Amino acid sequence: MSTEMFIQSKSQMLATLLELVSIDSVSLSPGEKYFPLRVEQVLKSLPYYQKYPGYVVNHPTSDGRSILTALYKNNLAEKTVVMISHFDVVDIEDYGDLQHLAFNPVELTRELHNRLDTLPEDAKEDLISGDWLFGRGMMDMKCGLVQHMSLLEKAANEDWNINLLLVAVPDEEVNSVGMREVIPRLVSLGEEHCLNYTLYLNSEPMFSQVPQDNNHYFYTGTIGKIMPGALCFGKESHVGEPFSGMNACWMSSILTNEVEWNEELSEQVNGVMSPPPTLLWQRDLKKGYTTQIPHRSASLYNVLLMKRNPVDVMHEMKEVAIKAADKMEAFIRDKYRLNGLDESQLSHIHVYLYEEIRAYAVKKTSAEYIDILEQSIAKETEGDIRDQTIQIVDQLAMLCQELGPMIILFYAPPYYPAVNSSENECIAELSSSLIDFADTKYQERIHPVNYFNGISDLSYAGLHADLKDMDIYNDNLPGGEKLYSIPFKEMAKITAPVINVGPMGRDAHQKTERLQIPFAFETLPKLLAHLIKIHEQQKND
Repeated sequence: MSTEMFIQSKSQMLATLLELVSIDSVSLSPGEKYFPLRVEQVLKSLPYYQKYPGYVVNHPTSDGRSILTALYKNNLAEKTVVMISHFDVVDIEDYGDLQHLAFNPVELTRELHNRLDTLPEDAKEDLISGDWLFGRGMMDMKCGLVQHMSLLEKAANEDWNINLLLVAVPDEEVNSVGMREVIPRLVSLGEEHCLNYTLYLNSEPMFSQVPQDNNHYFYTGTIGKIMPGALCFGKESHVGEPFSGMNACWMSSILTNEVEWNEELSEQVNGVMSPPPTLLWQRDLKKGYTTQIPHRSASLYNVLLMKRNPVDVMHEMKEVAIKAADKMEAFIRDKYRLNGLDESQLSHIHVYLYEEIRAYAVKKTSAEYIDILEQSIAKETEGDIRDQTIQIVDQLAMLCQELGPMIILFYAPPYYPAVNSSENECIAELSSSLIDFADTKYQERIHPVNYFNGISDLSYAGLHADLKDMDIYNDNLPGGEKLYSIPFKEMAKITAPVINVGPMGRDAHQKTERLQIPFAFETLPKLLAHLIKIHEQQKND
């Protein structure tokens, strides 16, 4: 057993974190590609991985990035904990003239002392305390990755009777390409090494529940997110003859008014309500300026999930869209009457799902034609995949315009399924032990929360829903798996309970992002080691 340790003490972990933060691994940047190669170098310098270098692997993603996995394996162990983290960070434009220090926490924190008056009151108090370091990636979430690296070293040094699999992925902040693509590899790694995945551990930072919140939390699930979209297809006309047409931008505004902050589209679990939906993107699809009214308009909505799945959300969205269509028709009818127009010329506004429009388009043309249309947009059109999704719906709407006026409902990427393991016996026991351990040993009160509210890659840690319920998502995703795919079938093969125990941080994605150093490197490592040792002793289900 080796006694030489490199990522165990507070100073060692902090030094490792500062080095990793110094790598500007902004999503889709060269630094994001380099980052896992550096982590591989660090891990392979440890005695265990000098002995087993093949246990550290960088797996290429389909878009030229890579996913790092590192295995600690005890051949007698019956359980495997998968430790998930992401190494990409959001951009640093919000740092303004301090962008050059965004990845240098020591210098940034020192400089902020000269700018106290520019900071919000809570950030100012944290800075003056001396317990916090500021910088991009400090809390979200390179500290969590360092904790997992430290656990690998500790387990190998002490010969823990449990397997640990570190999984560090890119792209969590955008489309979760890394996590979605690592799932099939987890299946193959499990088969290759005979691993039984019994727990997924993430160490995303704690998020405040309310402003000025100093409580410590851990999470037994993660909130989900889905993005339903609506393409409103009206009727073209000259602006001088508005009653001859139907303005799609107006249609979108009526629909959005029914969706925005609609509590009926929220859900409540154990007394906690998910935030209501909100509009993320809305625009007409006219190319350039003309005096023709816009007759095609698209909207995307953010809907957060707790227990609902794509079937539930699409059903609710259809009900809302029908209600909005009824209001549109009533408005037009009143205007026709007011202006003495023939009400028999009124058009009924239909509501369709994308799968219905696609099926109609296939009958009108052919399955091959529609496949080629989708593929050409998904593979050949540059730009954001949400734009590509909308372009596909738009093309099919124009192909089927005789069905208009209409509202076409669809899904756009990304989709993060909700996960809640709070009622799992394993998690209930771990939660109770973690709370007691923190209180007894460190006089720290930590509180369990059912859902991590920052969105996380734990959404893909197995499939915690009926596989059939995922069909409606794929069927109503324009472009389907050619454009954006989630490996639901593979997820179902490696389902296990989840827990998130991470450092204390504040202001993720803001220029005041910061990490509380004492808890991160004095208390948290002990909590995580305790958690894994307790799980090692738990009876298998």
